[in-house]
Amino acid sequence: MLTSTRNTRTNTYQITIDINSDSSHLLLEKEKVPYPQSQSYFDEVTIKENKIEIVAKRSSIVDLKGIFLNHQSALYRQITKALIYYYCATQTPRQIESIKVQRFGKKKVAQEILGKSDIRQAVSANADLSVLKNINLEALKLIFSEGEKAHGYLFSITYLIKSLYADSKHATFENKWKAFNAIYKAIGGSTTDFACHRFIREDLIENVPCYPLILNKISKISVQDIRDNTRWIKFIHNDFSTIQKTDAFRDFILRNEDHRLVEIAKDTIGVRESNLKEKGHYENVTAHLKKHERTVNDPHLAATICIKYTYFARNKLIHAENIESGFRLVPLNKEENELTWLSGMLVLLIIDLINNCKRF
Repeated sequence: MLTSTRNTRTNTYQITIDINSDSSHLLLEKEKVPYPQSQSYFDEVTIKENKIEIVAKRSSIVDLKGIFLNHQSALYRQITKALIYYYCATQTPRQIESIKVQRFGKKKVAQEILGKSDIRQAVSANADLSVLKNINLEALKLIFSEGEKAHGYLFSITYLIKSLYADSKHATFENKWKAFNAIYKAIGGSTTDFACHRFIREDLIENVPCYPLILNKISKISVQDIRDNTRWIKFIHNDFSTIQKTDAFRDFILRNEDHRLVEIAKDTIGVRESNLKEKGHYENVTAHLKKHERTVNDPHLAATICIKYTYFARNKLIHAENIESGFRLVPLNKEENELTWLSGMLVLLIIDLINNCKRF
């Protein structure tokens, strides 16, 4: 029996997103974008500064209103991908004026139109998207793919873009951490945070040229910057809270060789000095600190601040271990300053990971 090769995709869906821009400059032309459960068919995405067009052919009839209500739908996912590429390519928070979805079938045409008042904008008009200029657009095309890694990066960049405008420093930081979390879970080869953190740290240390943004930033960080923007003693009390964790504290100090971390360790080692002595680690630790008083190791500092310390700050925020930020009556307090400082570095690590997505 011969298998029919007749194309059963008799419904063509055209999605047109009009954007508030006077320019029709072409950003991406007829990009072939796969969709779930399709091995050989693709949708087409064309992106201009004032318009996004998506053409998709399907065998089934899709409820046009449902496209916007079901965020797991393939067509809605294509809209999200296109908007992410648009904002990364333009770095401008232009607003969506309308979205028109049309279905062209054998016998009739159906359409659904959302006006500006019907749309909850993906990006605030007040967002500062300038940091997105650092994203390599060729690498970014991974988001158009299907698969676990591609989905992880897609989810990550939605949080990254949303983090560029938020009602509070806490929300900004939280969204950047979620962006980082989505990437390291996609590429880290493990479901545990610890294993994924270790993977990113090792990759950062072993592949220095792949992390130019964060390492350039870290190279300019001083000991005083760390003192002013962290709660290092609280961090030690939290992560190495008992005598049973003294071995871990020793290992933490010994695996970091940068002189700035050495100086911070010397300042704060007293809070666990008795534990180190009781476990017989004190002389080994102090010898390590003396040996690396002048060592410059930006990858060690980057990994420690952006992963180890930032994870501590994230846990303090997420686990409701402090007063809710809205009850802090002075707008610029130490905790907010810390989160802003950490956010400024974490975003660069995230973009380095985006630009190197093909390596993983």
